[in-house]
Amino acid sequence: MSASAPPVSARGSALGRVWTSIHTSQVMVLVGVIVVVAVVVQIQNPIFLTENNLISLVRGAVTTFVLGVGLTLVFTSGGIDMSVGAVFTLGGITAAAVMQAGVPWPVGIAVGLAAGVLAGAVNAALIILVKIPPIIATISTLYAVTGLTLVATSGNPISSLPPEFAALGQSSVGSIPLLVVYAAVIGVVAHVLLAHTKLGYDLKAIGGNERSALSNGVPVVRLKVVAYAISGGVAALAGILYTARTGTADPGIGGTNLTFAAISAVLIGGTSLFGGIGTIAGTALGALLFAAIQNGLTVAGVNPLYQNIVIGVILASAVASDGWRRRRAFKVGRS
Repeated sequence: MSASAPPVSARGSALGRVWTSIHTSQVMVLVGVIVVVAVVVQIQNPIFLTENNLISLVRGAVTTFVLGVGLTLVFTSGGIDMSVGAVFTLGGITAAAVMQAGVPWPVGIAVGLAAGVLAGAVNAALIILVKIPPIIATISTLYAVTGLTLVATSGNPISSLPPEFAALGQSSVGSIPLLVVYAAVIGVVAHVLLAHTKLGYDLKAIGGNERSALSNGVPVVRLKVVAYAISGGVAALAGILYTARTGTADPGIGGTNLTFAAISAVLIGGTSLFGGIGTIAGTALGALLFAAIQNGLTVAGVNPLYQNIVIGVILASAVASDGWRRRRAFKVGRS
């Protein structure tokens, strides 16, 4: 993917300033769209902007955002991960199965996270060692992991989990659900990692121009493994948090619908499909936009089936916008 992408810009360069300007504009547009959605739905039904509904809306964005955090790192490095929806399920099922076997819940969480990291490492191995294109490798993992969880559970949910574990996903700090607090912490850590560390800079360099990054001493192979392992671990964490929230690990949850929702949030938030550019704040706004649309349609009494139409339109718009941004940056960068 990165072969067709421009080299990552040095701070202060003309091209870098153009990317920053375009991204800032896109963020402003995204905030504007969220506000418009809120106003329109509020007019239709005054319940939308009540405290309880807004808390429900933000809580509904948590899963998409947490999945999107890992995807943002992978996309920025020039990769793609289609397996996150299945790894989401794997994390929850693995943690729940270990806890149901009588193992303390912290160990269950650790094992679930390890399963996600392993799935991410398998993706990296398929891509780097077997030379399978990222989209095919991660789709293969999507199907394999989905089948594994269904076979392991015979398609049956796992419930009767420890109350201490359930409290992680069902408790609140005041009126703010702990899930939202976890997502905020994950987002801040990921933002610092991507925007203010050498790891983040190197991931952008790989996604911008892999050959140039390699020739400049960037450990490309190692960082690709790290990116996919983080994506798998974060996806599993999202599944574990969802399991804590619902009190049940359901092998039927996750899959392609969740994967595409998270990818859509990442792309509409400004992370480039072609690598080199990634933003955690944009991913958060993208997740909030989808949550606002889904919540708004529900509050307005619109058939939930229309959500898929809206997501399809937004995803197409996000990819088209990404192409426009890159063409504009190239044009200005050459001048």
